[in-house]
Amino acid sequence: MSNSNNAARKAAYLFLTLCCGALLAFVGFRVYEIYGPSKVSVPAVPYGLPVGSTVLLGDAPDFNSSVTKLPVQVQTELRRAAELSRAGALSSAYDIYDGVVVLYPDLLNAIWGGVNILFDMATNGVALTENQKDRLALLTGKLQGRYPGTGLAAYLESRVVYMAGNESASLELARAATEKAPSLTQARLWFGELLLKNSRSIQAAGELKTAISLSNGDSPRAYELLAEVYHDSGLLDSCSAVVEYALSQFPVDAKLLLLQGYLKEYQGHFDAAEKIYQRILAFQPDYAEARAAAATLGEKSPPGSGTGVALSPQDRAQIACDILLPLVEKYPENLPLREALGRAYLKGRQFDLARMQFQEIKKADPEYPEIQLRIQEASITRPAPISKTDGLAANLNRAIDSLRGTSGPATTHDFSSMLGHYLVRYGATPREFFKKYSISNFRPVANNVWQESFYIAPYMHTYTVVFDSLNHFRQVHVVVVDSSSNSNHLGVAPEVFTRLLKQNSRISGIGNSTGETDCGDGLVLDAAVWETQDNFEMLARVVGKPAEVRMVRFDKSALPPGLKLCDYASYLNRY
Repeated sequence: MSNSNNAARKAAYLFLTLCCGALLAFVGFRVYEIYGPSKVSVPAVPYGLPVGSTVLLGDAPDFNSSVTKLPVQVQTELRRAAELSRAGALSSAYDIYDGVVVLYPDLLNAIWGGVNILFDMATNGVALTENQKDRLALLTGKLQGRYPGTGLAAYLESRVVYMAGNESASLELARAATEKAPSLTQARLWFGELLLKNSRSIQAAGELKTAISLSNGDSPRAYELLAEVYHDSGLLDSCSAVVEYALSQFPVDAKLLLLQGYLKEYQGHFDAAEKIYQRILAFQPDYAEARAAAATLGEKSPPGSGTGVALSPQDRAQIACDILLPLVEKYPENLPLREALGRAYLKGRQFDLARMQFQEIKKADPEYPEIQLRIQEASITRPAPISKTDGLAANLNRAIDSLRGTSGPATTHDFSSMLGHYLVRYGATPREFFKKYSISNFRPVANNVWQESFYIAPYMHTYTVVFDSLNHFRQVHVVVVDSSSNSNHLGVAPEVFTRLLKQNSRISGIGNSTGETDCGDGLVLDAAVWETQDNFEMLARVVGKPAEVRMVRFDKSALPPGLKLCDYASYLNRY
């Protein structure tokens, strides 16, 4: 009996001990939460930290503590500055922040916003004015004096040192800033950028994910850098996933679009890549990286991993040419094989060799599917200049060929005169025009209006030439209809539009894409515009009419001033 009582007593003591231990642990945890280091619970954000993660607050100040006390109009201006900054309009955003600082010299939110924008402008190669340099030095010193020895001060010093050219010291100061102020988003972002520049990809990804979470997914720069980390590491699937998500949040971010264009090129989707580069240049014409990307279309190599060498599309095309050429020489009558060789030359941007193969096909079978279109695609470059070593006979032959080509009016269109690009000056008389282009191709459709039509499979072309009341050449209207029945256009621009957009860009240069614009009454236009001092061109499609593309070319002096996109609909549909 006594043994059972002792056992029960021991069990009770053990139970009480466990309960007391659990209670003490709970109390200790609560005390640590209250009096221990402060933490920030980050929200669940795509490509940020795992759900439930926390970040130590450190000595980062509260940048928004005084904002709610400001007039509503000032709060609105601060929000607008933040939006402009996210959209890449740094100069406009800075002007707003600086204007607020003039009114409220001690407002931390505005000082912080203006300082970071000036640092970003300088880091991105924008030359600061003397006034901006003075303001940057003044405001940086003011913040460092207000928060001496803090993570914020270390971050600012890191940016100053980087501008002075000392990258190693800047990296060390940025690391110190993230240790002192782990929740300072800009410090995390800057440290991640420096780590990326030093090829420390794993650490960079961690810092950038933290920045994404701390900013609640509201920092396009953090997504840009994370995508760049994956891209440079050869993790293209991860890069693509980040880019696609980030573009859904920031659809006009130039850096994200540029990476999307690169990814399309790596997959061999050159038309899609070129359209992306054109879109970037439409709203940022001076973006050098996009211009360089468009100029080197098809020449880029996906980043390799390890010691492997990644082949560019041109390299892969050359391998295909090396395989196909002996087969074509062995089986010269096999036209599909010859077409494959021509396409390989085309992908390798060896246009003369591609054109030669396509012309051989046309000679053997003039009705070969789309062969005229292939020849046009291979004719996008000018002939090579005459070499000094060509010899007199070659030079004479070229001269004779040239004379043959210009001795009479043209009855067909080569690549350069497609889409109504008649090589006749604006203001020319009908006599001048039809001296260059055979009148037998045209029929009169109205007073001073002439029209020609021709078919190049699978497209039906109709070009209308308009002279004014004084018989001066002023306008060209183009309609191209895709006769194929299997055009896949669901969710994307129809193939006929993207192909003609690319073709006109090769003739007129890179245009400005307008995107889809609702003009009312169910009319939605998707267009691209080219404009020079004396010429205006617009290529457009009506959303819902996938088989039809329309284009107008004007002498700018004949256009009414102040026209908007939808005002051109009547011109597009006139003929």
